[in-house]
Amino acid sequence: MKTPRVKLDQVSRSFPTKEEPLTILRDIDLEIQPADRIVLYGPSGCGKTTLLHILALLDAPTNGDVHFLGGRTSQWTETQRCERRAGEIGMVFQQFHLLPYHSVMENLLLRLRYLPAASVDSLEPESLLDDVGLAAHSKKAARLLSGGEKQRLCIARAMLVQPSLFLADEPTGNLDTENAQRVRALFTDVAERGASMVIATHDDRWFDFATRIFRFENGRLIEESS
Repeated sequence: MKTPRVKLDQVSRSFPTKEEPLTILRDIDLEIQPADRIVLYGPSGCGKTTLLHILALLDAPTNGDVHFLGGRTSQWTETQRCERRAGEIGMVFQQFHLLPYHSVMENLLLRLRYLPAASVDSLEPESLLDDVGLAAHSKKAARLLSGGEKQRLCIARAMLVQPSLFLADEPTGNLDTENAQRVRALFTDVAERGASMVIATHDDRWFDFATRIFRFENGRLIEESS
């Protein structure tokens, strides 16, 4: 087996409350291989988003270790985490996090702020917008896009630098059937380009996309047959 791109070792995450800490994730062990297409499923509040935030280096576990591309993330500075996130991780979360009065192209290019100039020169943002069906809207303000168009812009932003790890939180939860199918096709393309995929959802239509399926049970991950 190849060296995993991501390894979680006994990862737990708790949040303080007025009474006692609320534990969302419990002792999670997980290895994510280059060809993995992982689906995490479970009801709202079960820990899916919390785990994605840890994988995206946006949050840190209360206990346990996260290794990303061979490095122990707890030993990195915040700048190092930002650089890794910008250069190696694509993220599509439920909140679009777009600047509403900036154009589609300006929103697409936002993720480049932490990348060295040399790695930016080879990018083709216009071609990517064409791939997601937004080439004609490159100068349109993000606030004027439909929900499906905003979702596709977020996917394009995540794909702009070919990620090693691609994360998505309920990517089709608010989309109609046509846009959901379009997102599915885009995700297949991301996987075929070489990204490890982790999709958190309660939509079982993603199961046949997965190579591995995990359900949440009392803060733990239980792997099922795909």
